[in-house]
Amino acid sequence: MKAPIYQSKNMSKTSKIVLAVVVIIVLIFALKGGNSSDTIKIGYIGPFTGAVAATSGEDVGNGWKLAVMKRPEIAGRKVEVIYEDDACTPQKAASAAQKLINIDKVKIVVNGVCSGSMVSEAPITESNKVILFSPVSTTPKITDAGDYVFRTSATGVHTAQALVKYLNQFGYNKIAILFENAEYPVGIKDAFEPLFKADTTHSILAVEGITAQDTDMRSQLLKISNAKPQAVVVIMNSSATANSFIKQASDLGIKLPVLGNEYFAFDVVVKNPSAEGMYSTQYDYDLNSPSLLSYLAEYKETYGKAPSQDIYASLPFDGYNVLADAIEACKGDKPSCVRDELYKTKGYQGITGTITIDAKGDTERQFTLRKISGGKLISLND
Repeated sequence: MKAPIYQSKNMSKTSKIVLAVVVIIVLIFALKGGNSSDTIKIGYIGPFTGAVAATSGEDVGNGWKLAVMKRPEIAGRKVEVIYEDDACTPQKAASAAQKLINIDKVKIVVNGVCSGSMVSEAPITESNKVILFSPVSTTPKITDAGDYVFRTSATGVHTAQALVKYLNQFGYNKIAILFENAEYPVGIKDAFEPLFKADTTHSILAVEGITAQDTDMRSQLLKISNAKPQAVVVIMNSSATANSFIKQASDLGIKLPVLGNEYFAFDVVVKNPSAEGMYSTQYDYDLNSPSLLSYLAEYKETYGKAPSQDIYASLPFDGYNVLADAIEACKGDKPSCVRDELYKTKGYQGITGTITIDAKGDTERQFTLRKISGGKLISLND
């Protein structure tokens, strides 16, 4: 039994009124759950430490923060983003998702970068009927991860399709694969192999894997070289491992045509003299779009430097605004409503191109191949 509130017999009428007002305010505050009705809480899980923190982690995180700066209110409520570091580690990402949902009570979780992290988060968010959203992650496993899972990036299947397309255009039908053993590269590799081998005149002569901890990949490179492929498809999980591949291949005197994934488009790779003539598979977006160039100029002004890779800094800007429009339409962050509104996203004109979300929560995107030439990326038709 709770003890009664002590009241002096001599308490004045004014004191009683003040006490009553205080009690009413406390009750209202409790019923409203603090200031939650005044904010839209979004949990953001991204790599602020670890191998990709200084490149894609920083690009995507800064792009997201800039989008929030430019649109700090949604549906008349202030946006509050709670940032968690996953170091691109699935276990840390899962723990962060549990914390955001159970302690911070967020209804929307954003997976900033890493595909492996998103795979570990999806069962947690889906079972809690919380939105899981990513502007960058590509693993094909997310396509069927649940009804509350969305991304404004494309599945790695599209990257694989582009690689097959350009290998065919170049006439390379005997190739090798070098990949980093992480969710994002493996997703592309696993999609690529059956697509490439669907043509019976094609063959994959060697498939070699590395981990982020493998500073020495010379044995894998020698096996690939000895298989005598016409070209090598290289799928890495960071610009650091892409540059490590380039250096060691150069040291061994291996001179094979290289078709790489998006990490070969990062500035630190493009400006590597040994990367001259290599290719990067990328989103097909207009490099000279006025809206994109304006955004990138604002990014540079805000952070004092250009991003490591334009598209990685720009995708989160579009992603945030697509998500914000859905919240705006719902006049709040009720997950079932936000889910339904995200499915309605059709033909959204972003700085990275047109965004349409399909029945699986994926976004259809086109990919192209760009060549590293003179420390710059050029389109094949330039």
